[in-house]
Amino acid sequence: MNGREQALDSLLRVERWGRAHGWSGSDPYDGLNARRFDRLLRARPFGRRILTQVVRRSPVDLRPLLGIAPARNAAAIASVVSAYSLGGFAPDPEERARLAEALDLLERLRCSAFAEPCWGYHFDVQTRVFFYPRGAPNTIATSFAGLALLDAFERTHEEALLEQARATAEFFLRHVPQTRAAGGAFFGYLVGDRTPIHNANVLVCALLARLHVHTGESELREAAETGVAYTIHHQRDDGSWPYAERPGLLWVDGYHTGYVLDSLLACRDAGIDAAGGAAIGHGLDYYRAALFLEDGTAKYSSTSLHPIDIQCVAQGIQTFALASRSQDALIGHACRVFEFARRRMQRRDGAFVYQRDRLWTVRTPHVRWAAGPMLLALTHLLHALEPSR
Repeated sequence: MNGREQALDSLLRVERWGRAHGWSGSDPYDGLNARRFDRLLRARPFGRRILTQVVRRSPVDLRPLLGIAPARNAAAIASVVSAYSLGGFAPDPEERARLAEALDLLERLRCSAFAEPCWGYHFDVQTRVFFYPRGAPNTIATSFAGLALLDAFERTHEEALLEQARATAEFFLRHVPQTRAAGGAFFGYLVGDRTPIHNANVLVCALLARLHVHTGESELREAAETGVAYTIHHQRDDGSWPYAERPGLLWVDGYHTGYVLDSLLACRDAGIDAAGGAAIGHGLDYYRAALFLEDGTAKYSSTSLHPIDIQCVAQGIQTFALASRSQDALIGHACRVFEFARRRMQRRDGAFVYQRDRLWTVRTPHVRWAAGPMLLALTHLLHALEPSR
């Protein structure tokens, strides 16, 4: 098989696995859904972080022991919606039927506390920055869902999908307003949050910028311009972005860097002037050199190879495939990352393992962290490898 045939084969295998499981399964961070042996750890933030990390990092899946049930995740379903919207890997009637099913799942996962469409996770989250409960909307899940609705609109031309995506943008404008800061302004991660997290900020900007193309609303463009200007202003001299502009959050990792680059590419393609300079090229140069080995192995962070994480792998395939539209040479990097994923990360049943560490492999096939992102990444790769391109 040639490279495109291998990508299609890998895509169809993970797509079959996901459909067989109803796109329901585990998540690396669902440890706080434990219903057994968890009471002593829940009382304090540090205990909640320990429980989350033990479940996440264990090479043996502890979820059955702890009573953590499989579930659907809004971010995973958004990836599935986007993949079926882009399509090209199944007959058109089948893709449209599966897209409709995925859109229905996404609608069912909406948060109920706000009139505007918004999405969160099905588990409590305790990070080093903040705690938020299951069902609370966050910028990542909501942005992914809004972008997926736009993808679906561009496939089907159903005006109701565009209206839903616009209403999702309204959630951000009303409830997660931008915070003015050096260089521009940024969107936060949660309702009322003012943590300057770059990937969260520009994911919202990508949604607003793409909506502006369809609606022509100046409010959307201006907010996207200001948010993009903030993140570009804070790009480091080497081309990187830290996770956030706050002490203790200054690391650089593979998948968050990919989110930033994908979002800036979308903003540039939507005509956002602030994204039209050299920042994207400089960022891509850093991304390729600092976060991947020559053979396509995805590093976890700029300072550590391990654990080799499937989200970093999927994001590398997707980001290089998207960027190859304007830099042809990057398709070779996308193919090398895919070849690594095919050989080292895909299981016989079509699912992808979560992480490869130095001494062990965590083989749990997470839907949000592995199956959904890989389905979407391989769809982008398939389009980038089209002979007509």
